[in-house]
Order: sequence, then C-alpha cells, then structure tokens
Amino acid sequence: KLMNKLKILFRGWIEIPHSYACVNCFQLVHFYKKYHNKVDIYVEEMPYFRKEWNQSKKLVYTEEYNNILRNLKRWNGEEVDIVYSITYPYDVNPVVINNKNIPKCVFYTSEFAKLTETFFQIGGSQPKSENDVINHISKQNNMYFTAPSFWSFLGIKLMGVNDKKNRIITHGVDSRIFKKHEDTTMRNKIREFYNVKDTDFLLISIGAMTENKGILLILQLLNHLINKLDKKFYKLLLKGTGDLYQSKMFLEIYVSRLIQQNIMTKEESQVLENHIIFTDKTLSYDRINDLYNAADLYISPYLAEGFNLTPLEALSASLPVLVPETGSTREYMFDLYTHGGMNYINYVKSKVIDVNGLKQNTIDIYDLINTMTEKEQHLINMKVERHNQHQILDAFIKENYSWEKVADLLYDYFNYIKEDSLVIN
Repeated sequence: KLMNKLKILFRGWIEIPHSYACVNCFQLVHFYKKYHNKVDIYVEEMPYFRKEWNQSKKLVYTEEYNNILRNLKRWNGEEVDIVYSITYPYDVNPVVINNKNIPKCVFYTSEFAKLTETFFQIGGSQPKSENDVINHISKQNNMYFTAPSFWSFLGIKLMGVNDKKNRIITHGVDSRIFKKHEDTTMRNKIREFYNVKDTDFLLISIGAMTENKGILLILQLLNHLINKLDKKFYKLLLKGTGDLYQSKMFLEIYVSRLIQQNIMTKEESQVLENHIIFTDKTLSYDRINDLYNAADLYISPYLAEGFNLTPLEALSASLPVLVPETGSTREYMFDLYTHGGMNYINYVKSKVIDVNGLKQNTIDIYDLINTMTEKEQHLINMKVERHNQHQILDAFIKENYSWEKVADLLYDYFNYIKEDSLVIN
C-alpha cells in the first residue's frame, strides 16, 4: 500500500538576502534534497517586512541551490497537511484551506528571551497588548512553534505555550559552502584587494549592524588597540546588508556617538577610518566564505541575538571566533568547544541583565580589550595553525550542526504535528 505523501506549505521569504529568508532557503533546499520522495513541498512568497525590500530580490546560493529554489512548486490552493510559516512579524493567524483548519508551525526567534505584542500579527495588524497575543494563542489548538535556541524558545514559553507545541530545532551550516580553502590563493587575493598585509590581523563582522550586534563595542576595541596601544596591524572588515538596512549610516552614527561621548576623539576616528574596511554589497555565500578565509578572527560581542548564525559559519570555515560567555550562542558554542573547538572559540566575560523583562548580555569594554590582548599571541599563531587543527571540529559540525540534520529534525516535527493535530481534532 502506498503511503500518502506528507504535504507541506512553506510560507516565507525566499527571494531576498534577509536572515529569515536564508534560514528558510537552506531548510528548503536540504529538506527537498532529502525528503522530496516522501513529501510534497509547496512554497508561497509572503509580503516582506518592508515594502522597499521588493527592490532587493536576488538568490545568493550556489547555482544548484538557486535552481532547486526556482523550481519548487508554487502553492496554488492545493490541500496541505501543514503550513510552516517563517516570516516577520510572526503570523499566528489560523490557516483555513477548503474549509479545513490546517495545523500551522510558526518559526520565531527571540533576541531578548522574551516576546512582546510588537513581534506578532493577528488578523492583518499588530495586537494591542501581550495579553491579546497570549489569549489568542491559547485558543489555537492547531498552532505549533519552533525556535533555533533555548534562549529564543523562552520567548513563546513565557506566553504559556506548552512545550509539546514548542520545539527547539537548531540552525545549521552547509559545509560544502562554508569550508576552509585548501590553498591560500583566494585569501591572499582578497587581502591584497582590501590592502591588508600578511602581517596585519584582520577582524571580521557580518550582519545588519544594528546596535544589538555589539558594533559599538567592536569600534571601541579597535580604537583602543590602534590609538591607545599603537597596534597599527589591526584591521576590521565590516560587511553590512545594504540592500535591506542602512548599514553604512549606522556605522557613521556610532562613530559620531563615540566622539560626542568623549570615548573617541575626532582625530582618532580619522586614524580608525584607515583601519576599517566596509562593504555593503549583497554577496553570494561562496563569496562570504572567501571573506571568512581571508580574515583572522570573527568578532561578535553581541548584546542580544536569537541564535547568531555567522559565528557557526565562520567556525565551519575554520575561522576562530570571539563571543560572549552568555546569551543564545552559549548552547551551541559550549557543544563545539568541548568537541574540538577549544582553540577556535574565545570567550569574553559577559553577564545577562534584565531590562523590563527583556534579557540581554552586558559586556565591559575593558574585559573585551583584555581578552583581545591576552589572546593576541594565540590568535596570531592560529593564523598558521588553524588549518592543521580543524578535523575534529569540522567532523562534529557536519554531524550535529548541518542543514541536513535540521531537515531531519523538521521532518520529525512535521510528522509529530500531523499526528498530534489528528488527536486534537
């Protein structure tokens, strides 16, 4: 007897270079590659958080992955077993197709280990209060949730959602894309292009450059290293997301603020300019991997993150990282640290503070400076040694933090949702 194929509608973003779209696309590609014989996959591109993002459509994956994404079946009203929603704000409206209430799984992250009404959409608008969200969700028998970290998971848990309907499915990394180059040709080319000498030490940070990413701390650190300690061999590569956010403008605002607060002088900021490389272009993931290979440390002293995927990608490319002891990366970093990542993962002292119920890291700038200076020789040695030490960590990442593994976890959860919703209904 032929088993009925599971029918899943992925409602989310595919065609823009936003982090939610990237997660959606990697999940889709690997879910398709592994389960297309067992699952009928439909996709529906949902309206973007900002209308102007419609001008920024592009696929940023490998040609093989881009083709898979282009050829997925666009949903045209077909009956489905489950709707998987990965958009922002989080759409907690029930789904009715052909008069049937369809189970829905809502992907969410919670940077502050808590969610407020501003994160949600009910009907076509933002709810008026947190209680409105809690009351609405409590009435939805067919609503399930998934978050990529325990830190995020707390956001919906605090709204009274039962753990059976709120599953942690970690993010992954594609080690066919994020990997160390066997030779240094591309590393040398990129460093030459950006005028980074072989003896220079290149820090890198990638992302929207919003304040929660810790960019202010990175700029203060760089200023201290270059202008106070006269370590002119440090350079910083910032990769913004110019198609979606005004990253360059953020950078200028941060520098102005540091000058106003007398943390940095105007003259120091001018010296700093020669040590900061800024690129705002949307790059393919192959090109981003080239940047990881060209750099010497991925620096991410974040204040609030729902998962923080870029350090995982950096580690997959054998690039050492610097992250806080606390927050959302703590879970997967501890796992990697104890499975071959000891020389790659560098912690800066941090603690979690609570501001009106919102949790975030706090990091003292002097702890960051001291960590960097204490680790300096080790990190300089890693420029050479990192390429010889990567096998154990690499194998562990492939086994436990790949998008293939995520596809398995999703498949398992979707089957659970289908069974559970049959019992409920």
